Amino acid sequence: MSKTVTKKYFGTDGIRGRANEHPMDAEMAMKVGRAIVSRARQLRPDRKRPRVLVGKDTRLSCYMLETALSSGVASMGGEAILTGPVPTPAVSFLITSMRADMGVMISASHNPYTDNGIKVFNPDGIKLTDADEAELEALIDGNGDLERPAPDQIGRMRRIDDVLGRYIVELK
Repeated sequence: MSKTVTKKYFGTDGIRGRANEHPMDAEMAMKVGRAIVSRARQLRPDRKRPRVLVGKDTRLSCYMLETALSSGVASMGGEAILTGPVPTPAVSFLITSMRADMGVMISASHNPYTDNGIKVFNPDGIKLTDADEAELEALIDGNGDLERPAPDQIGRMRRIDDVLGRYIVELK
């Protein structure tokens, strides 16, 4: 018999909501970034600086959420790899292609432009299970308790160009 997992933020496809309102605000995005790095360290303890691939669509709110989420990643000593606007399947592919530890797509797909969402992927480029999402939520809610690195161990963000070229080659 399967255990029912109760989640607070994650719905059927990530965390979703009206942009700049809880839970789809910059504060939540930063907490998600921190929690992802903490979770990545649990999954791959040998990785010194967890790599988190961050994709987005073209909604205005994506710039705010991308910056906040990436800041959360860097504050935990991770490396945020920013792809710029890409389709969601590209993020899934690029996570494995670039050997990232986790990945995120900031998009609300077909929902109104005033909405947005954060969808998290595991190291295999697959959407998180309900149990994984519940663990991430626990880290989000306990965010102040996450051990942050020393100032000389803070992470970084970098934007990569031409990721769509890599994705298109894969599609061909």
